[in-house]
Amino acid sequence: MEGHPLSFLTAARRGGRVVLAARLVVTVILAAQALLLAGDPAGAQAPPSVELMAQLEALRASGDTSADADRQLREIEAAIPGNAPYPLLRALLRATLVVREDSMDFDARLASMKELRDLAEAHGDTDTVSLMDIRRIFMSHADDNIGKFIDQLNEVSARIGSSASAEVMEALEVSYGNMYFDAGNFDSALRHQLAALDWTEKLPFGRERARLYRLSTIADLYNAMDLPDSALETIQRAFAGPVEVPMPNRVSLLGTRALALLKKGDLAGADEALKEAEQLAAYDPSVFTALRNGSLRAELLLATAMPEKALARIDQIDALAREKQDTYYEAKAAMLRGNALMQLGRVDQGMALMQQANRQFEAKGQMVEVLDGLERQIKTLREKRLYGRAVELMERRQNLWSQLFRNERGRAIAELEARRTAQELEHRIDKLSTENRIQEERLRAEQLGKALALVAALFAITLCSILVVAIRRARSERDTLSDAVRFDALTGASSRYQFQRRKPPASQAGKPADSVTALILLDLDHFKAINDKYGHEAGDTVLKSVVERVRRVLHDHDELYRWGGEEFLIILNQRKPAALDDHVMRLLTEVEGEPVHWHDYAMPVSVSGGYVRHPLAHDWPAPLSDAIRWADAALYLAKNAGRRRIEHVELTEHGRVELAGRRPIDMPQLLDWQRRGYLQVRTLSLA
Repeated sequence: MEGHPLSFLTAARRGGRVVLAARLVVTVILAAQALLLAGDPAGAQAPPSVELMAQLEALRASGDTSADADRQLREIEAAIPGNAPYPLLRALLRATLVVREDSMDFDARLASMKELRDLAEAHGDTDTVSLMDIRRIFMSHADDNIGKFIDQLNEVSARIGSSASAEVMEALEVSYGNMYFDAGNFDSALRHQLAALDWTEKLPFGRERARLYRLSTIADLYNAMDLPDSALETIQRAFAGPVEVPMPNRVSLLGTRALALLKKGDLAGADEALKEAEQLAAYDPSVFTALRNGSLRAELLLATAMPEKALARIDQIDALAREKQDTYYEAKAAMLRGNALMQLGRVDQGMALMQQANRQFEAKGQMVEVLDGLERQIKTLREKRLYGRAVELMERRQNLWSQLFRNERGRAIAELEARRTAQELEHRIDKLSTENRIQEERLRAEQLGKALALVAALFAITLCSILVVAIRRARSERDTLSDAVRFDALTGASSRYQFQRRKPPASQAGKPADSVTALILLDLDHFKAINDKYGHEAGDTVLKSVVERVRRVLHDHDELYRWGGEEFLIILNQRKPAALDDHVMRLLTEVEGEPVHWHDYAMPVSVSGGYVRHPLAHDWPAPLSDAIRWADAALYLAKNAGRRRIEHVELTEHGRVELAGRRPIDMPQLLDWQRRGYLQVRTLSLA
């Protein structure tokens, strides 16, 4: 029945009954709570403010923006007394922002949010103040200056305490995720969107609605990362939820499914999904839905080599976009039109249109579309056998990927700061060492000069004692400073600075040919949740316990570094290749074998990791820093695959030739190399 042309009507009616039922349930529960708090076991009528509060919360939880919902809101608003308490006024303003979302323009919506923020601040409601600040920043942000608005989010995040509500935390993660998505920083976007999805389970109202939006965005993100299988799994997860998917969400998810199948080359499946979305959209007046589905249909026509039909659909998109002054879809139409013209053999004209569209996207900071535009041009040029021009665009795309890898720049800044601090400490150590040498020489001179006279000898002895104490104190301070630089103060693991100064173990110079080094990057899963739930003292206990467990498995010539936060670098030296996997599994067993005990709590511990051998191939002269980059990309792969695993990356014989001296920029490139057969990935886990 799902594919039947009239099935959406049944779904819409059933969805309406679900909304009404949800309202009724919330109203009854809140009214019952009010009766219990009032101590009225006889069933006396609840105070009017409590009933009104229940109705407002039910309206907000439903997400209904219809005229009927607006009428109901006006009736409740008229019934609210002039001296209403703050919780009731807050509930009214919050319900207004949801019910009148479609009817309010940008300025009116910002004014309502400011009114609610000022009211909350006057009553000391820091949660609502933070929530309105987060939503104002996201509403106002511009893609071409994304850094400015992320800085504003950082300021709000810095003042949010550990007791912040799930709604505030979900809104914060959503805003970060969407901004990074718009800027093309897919790794950061995915991390924040997954965190937001976790927070939806803790929301007091509208959990399923928020969950569907998060899954839809994550699926879109996977498509942008060219991971259509992950997108399809996420969409299936959305449809498999406990509540039937409402029509607007269903249309969006079906469109995303069509795009994922299109990326996989399943044109028939993409067409089927898009037809279902178009049938449902006939009852959805949203302009955005019409533009999105129209663009997808044009893309499908281009994929099936029907550029003339695609141009007809593109004309419709362009006309609607110009009518609604939607500059994004105007540029999108130009990009698709250029693609169609190139397929028709008008290569230069098509390229000019596509480059014009790319400049518009780049000017607005919409880097996802810039990358997509470059990919379209490269693909079409290859089909036309214009390989030289395709290579030029591939180089530009690669440079753009490098610029968008902000994590790399962030790490570089952190490393520079650590290096500067370490250099200052090293300078102090050198200064103390010089003073020690001077004091030692002075001591010897005093002893020789005063040896003939008893009084002078006694004076020299006294002076020697003073100098010895001073020398010991100076040496102690020097050793303390040296340890502070070389070791992590909390866990005792070696520091990142110590890694920069490391020398290979002396015994490695003559190691046998069948002995290798393995490099593992480990990251504790959900470590922030431990800090949030139990406190930072519990988190410190977990970090120390993990280091103790890892050391039980390591040999004397192995190395352990605290790489940053909850991330550790492990180097296994002088190992037989056949025994490496066993050593890695012993590490996993030791770390995850039992929970960490802190006071009366037993905290389970799991880790994600990336694991490579060094060198990756016997004739590669690459430095250890390259191997770390490979392990880092594999670590992101482990997190993306669900955590609690270590992903082992190995080169194939083909990859040893094609990738000689190269290292991955990020996880998507690693997956791309895997698809091309350059490498293989094996999962090690206890599950």
